[in-house]
Amino acid sequence: MVNIFFVGDLRSPFIKQDLEMLREGNTVNTFDLGKHAFSFRQIINYQILCLKQSLKIRNSDLIWIWFADYPALPIILLSKLFRKPIVVNVGGWEVYKAPEINYGNQLKTIRGAVTRWILRNVDRCIVPSNAYREIIHKLEPNAYVCCFPNWIDTKLCDSAPLWKYDRVVTAFCTNSTRTLKGISTFEAVSKQVPYEMKAIKNISHESLIDEFKHAKVYCQLSYTESFGMSLLEAMACGCVPVVTDRDALPEVVGNCGYIVPYGDIEKTKDAIESAMHTNGYPARARARMFSRDKKKAQVNALIRKLVVPRIVSSVPSEPVIV
Repeated sequence: MVNIFFVGDLRSPFIKQDLEMLREGNTVNTFDLGKHAFSFRQIINYQILCLKQSLKIRNSDLIWIWFADYPALPIILLSKLFRKPIVVNVGGWEVYKAPEINYGNQLKTIRGAVTRWILRNVDRCIVPSNAYREIIHKLEPNAYVCCFPNWIDTKLCDSAPLWKYDRVVTAFCTNSTRTLKGISTFEAVSKQVPYEMKAIKNISHESLIDEFKHAKVYCQLSYTESFGMSLLEAMACGCVPVVTDRDALPEVVGNCGYIVPYGDIEKTKDAIESAMHTNGYPARARARMFSRDKKKAQVNALIRKLVVPRIVSSVPSEPVIV
């Protein structure tokens, strides 16, 4: 059994999923950043709060952190002080730089430098796609990066019929992500096709899945994605995917959907027309490949590689009796 100190914002469903996975067969202490969100005005209080975690960090075998951003910095410094192996999960925004849409942590001088320092100074960086592994290697060639794709409960693949309404959906969280998610392209196409097109904004996960179960086509027209969880869930529900040719999206879709240039209204319209006459079975079959068991096997193998040799070397050998 491994003692893990877990750091992340537990308001995020996929971070909570990782936490529950790590708890299987391990002892896990959590530091919930969702409860300790802070601004630069509260930086001293946050540092004190992190110092109070010193004993838990010292008694841990492994430090597991979500997001390579400045809240992780004091935890990483303490972990290095106690010589603990550190794993950091990279969400994507931290390593990206897109001034044309004002997106990415690498647009910020100090904050971007903190992310690059983190990438250099942890034992492993985990990303969910090969596209973002290449982005990190270009940003920090010496970073040790592992690609662990995200996962879904594959029972979702059996929860919806493949018969669908002539409905096209996309999803986004806030107005600030409209450009990132290509919502203007989606809206422009909606004026040119006879189908019901719906941009779903900031609804519960249960309601989102229900929308996917009734839609024929799911569009992910983003400028960039490090993976695309909503895309994968829509595929599991039998939606035929239409995605942009940016970063991780083609990796997730494979050959079961349609790939278009970002912002290309005409090609997106043509792809949606084709998707309406495509069976959703291949998309559902591909979604089954992104299983929990596969991710768990990767995580367990990494833990064994980082932690077991340290535990074994710390156990004193028995004296030899002559």
